[in-house]
Amino acid sequence: MDAYVARQPILDRKMKAYGYELLFRSGAAEKNSMVTDADQATSRVVMESFFSRGLENITGGKLAFVNFTSRLLLEGAATLFPKEQLVVEILEDVEPEPEIIEACRNLYDRGYTLAMDDFVYRPELDPLIELSQVIKFDFMLSTPDEISDMLKKFPIKGKQLLAEKIETNEMFVLAEKMGFSLFQGYFFSKPVTYTTKTLSPLKASYISLLREINQEEELDFERLGVTIRGDVALSYKLLKLVNSSYYGLRNQVKDVTQALAIIGTREIRKWVFMISLMGLSSDKPDEIIKMSMIRGRFLENLNMRWLRELSSENAFQTGLFSLLDILMDMPMESAIEGILLPDQVRDALIEGRGHLYDMLDLAISIERSDWDKVEETTGSLRLDAAHVSEEYLGAIKWCNEIPYL
Repeated sequence: MDAYVARQPILDRKMKAYGYELLFRSGAAEKNSMVTDADQATSRVVMESFFSRGLENITGGKLAFVNFTSRLLLEGAATLFPKEQLVVEILEDVEPEPEIIEACRNLYDRGYTLAMDDFVYRPELDPLIELSQVIKFDFMLSTPDEISDMLKKFPIKGKQLLAEKIETNEMFVLAEKMGFSLFQGYFFSKPVTYTTKTLSPLKASYISLLREINQEEELDFERLGVTIRGDVALSYKLLKLVNSSYYGLRNQVKDVTQALAIIGTREIRKWVFMISLMGLSSDKPDEIIKMSMIRGRFLENLNMRWLRELSSENAFQTGLFSLLDILMDMPMESAIEGILLPDQVRDALIEGRGHLYDMLDLAISIERSDWDKVEETTGSLRLDAAHVSEEYLGAIKWCNEIPYL
């Protein structure tokens, strides 16, 4: 059975990734949210695919938050996974019947972490609250006042409070003041109110590097080497990359120009794109960089393996720079002004049109688990769920393996 898979980051107060919620749906599922036998069968199929791929490859060693229906709890499906890697999310429609409480107690006694999803307090939930270490409140489902009232009705000492559907920085600040320590939502990837902004000299130098690497003529490794040697951090990261297991060289490389020649033109362009993006985001959450890189790789591989209609380098750039406005706190048109991006990439990022934009839209829809939009875009691109899921999970694995992240 084909399935779409997505992951959504869960951040701590320092905006570092604490874990990821893993979300999925059958590519042939009904277009409704009711829990059906087909949905539960899909859950088993996807969980088994997680098991075969390894959670480590999907979450990069962070915790995996996975939804569990009543049936999956009763069947003990959670024990397929190591307790150190999994958070068992008890879905909001799971009723606290004796068999469910016993199944959850068994997981708790075995050392598994339990979380209550989309929590709305009812006294009959007390046995499950007692067994749960994480309580998730949906800030779109309940108002802050309603959540404050609920927090007064049960003991929260020793519990981690997770605020989900946090869509603005104001909501993040409010949830933090209310005692929440974990946050889920896209508040960290929303543009702030734009003001006139001057780039720091360091960030300006990265823009210059991007401009140089995007020139149409053949790359001059000697000239590029001089630029990179002038920045200790760039030199270190380049040499760390070329000497990593990623390239598997027998002898250590110590010269920047030699490293550039070994990596080659296509890969060095990609490396400069990524390193520059990291330099431009020094004051932003790491998760934005990871999301950018996953998008880039996802678009590149979709185009290279299944569509073959456009430049794969352009596809990579479209995904990689799709959050540049967030990273630089300025409108997208201003952010990419000095980078000399190809017209197709600019059309996708600024105008929201073309095949590159369609692929980017697919990546964004997967991130947000907007499955109806995923199916619509997948259909227009003539892809199937297996290809989409394979490339998305492959992009995550690739991002986790990059040696300098």
